[in-house]
Amino acid sequence: MRLFLIIINLLISPSLIMADESPLKFYPIFSTNYFSSGSILHQKKSGSAFLSNFSLNAKKSINNWEINGVFKFTTTKNTNINSSYFIPELNFENQRGYYNNEDKWFESSELLIKYQNNKNFNIFFGKNRIQWGNGNSSLILSDNTPAYPMTGFNWDISNSLRLEYFVGILSSLIEDTLNTNYIDIENRTVFKDRGIAAHRLIWDINDYLTLLAMETVIYGNRKFDEHYLFPFIPFWSMQHYIGDIDNVQMCGELNWKPIKHLSIYSSLFIDEWRPEWTFDTINRNWFGYQIGLSFKDQIIKNDSFIIEYTWTDHRIYRHKYPINDSFSFNYALGFWAGPHAEEFYFNYRFPIKEIIFETTMSNTIRGQLTDQMISNQYQNIKDNRFIGEKESRLVFSTSLIKNFRNEKIMICIEGQWIDWDNAGFNPYNPNDIRDDISKFSMNIKLRILTELIWN
Repeated sequence: MRLFLIIINLLISPSLIMADESPLKFYPIFSTNYFSSGSILHQKKSGSAFLSNFSLNAKKSINNWEINGVFKFTTTKNTNINSSYFIPELNFENQRGYYNNEDKWFESSELLIKYQNNKNFNIFFGKNRIQWGNGNSSLILSDNTPAYPMTGFNWDISNSLRLEYFVGILSSLIEDTLNTNYIDIENRTVFKDRGIAAHRLIWDINDYLTLLAMETVIYGNRKFDEHYLFPFIPFWSMQHYIGDIDNVQMCGELNWKPIKHLSIYSSLFIDEWRPEWTFDTINRNWFGYQIGLSFKDQIIKNDSFIIEYTWTDHRIYRHKYPINDSFSFNYALGFWAGPHAEEFYFNYRFPIKEIIFETTMSNTIRGQLTDQMISNQYQNIKDNRFIGEKESRLVFSTSLIKNFRNEKIMICIEGQWIDWDNAGFNPYNPNDIRDDISKFSMNIKLRILTELIWN
């Protein structure tokens, strides 16, 4: 890893020295959100909630280099942090509390540096999020998680074949009780290391059909493992070579485009698989699947439509050794609702003159997640789906969006109906039963964007 960083520095330095100067662009963004009944930011029947943030985005291109960075500061009022794991767009990285106040604030950062040596190959590194897949949420890698350090490359092997690869450092939030570096410092916790390696092969079979094969491996107690530096070797085979101590996950996706701007896609996620047990009632096969349809410019000009169903087994993303769980900051790396869940999702967005109309529906169910469910599969014990306590949430919303001054100012007015059973349910503590909630929330959102150029 140290050698790799040295090589990167040697590549960067001469390029920056010899590069022609180009403007450095900053994009300060301020947004504030008001929720009359709290929306899904808390699990109460009433009580307004607020969420505001300021972000500073920066972008600069130098010859073959492109640099993008974001720093975001968010403050919330009358919210429940547990809600963030059930709201894909939040993905808070760090939580802090104001002194003598129940309000919370969060900060996060992203940085992506990319080098493009030609049209077919680029390398990147920084602190970033990656989504692999179509639709609203991916099964294997989504942008639900906070950004994490990573480095990798994208290579167009041919006109129809593309390889993508990266390694990264995740946050396990599992306390390292054996680490003594900070033992004498009050209120400091050291967490165990967790890393990830991932590669994806994209094959455009023809103009209408694309096949994607993806594989990730989650490894614990180390940030980096040299065994997964070989992007052309299956991780499944390599982790067997080192003793079957890690968590390998595979996903296949098929994307069919029968006509222009119309896509029908399906995904199969495999966490554990014994082929001979595929159709057995009691088995060790941990699957997730997704099917969806999306289109643009089909009914009226500039409209967009998504309808999607996602289903996950109660064991996927988890491992017999928790250090290998496919999570970062307690967010699932794949489907945002995590294991033992399913969602039916619908979204339609269309413009009329200068106003954008948007309708969204999400019907989600989450079931309990116990340690016994993991151990049962090694004893050939079947766990019925949604046995015990569960959470179900139906959210239906309609929004009117208006942009001003070349989209530098945006105002959104949203009406939202929420029907939430066992609201705030903790799948890891299923005995903590919560109230059932039905409420309407009027939400108002304001976003202001400016552009600053530094010559």
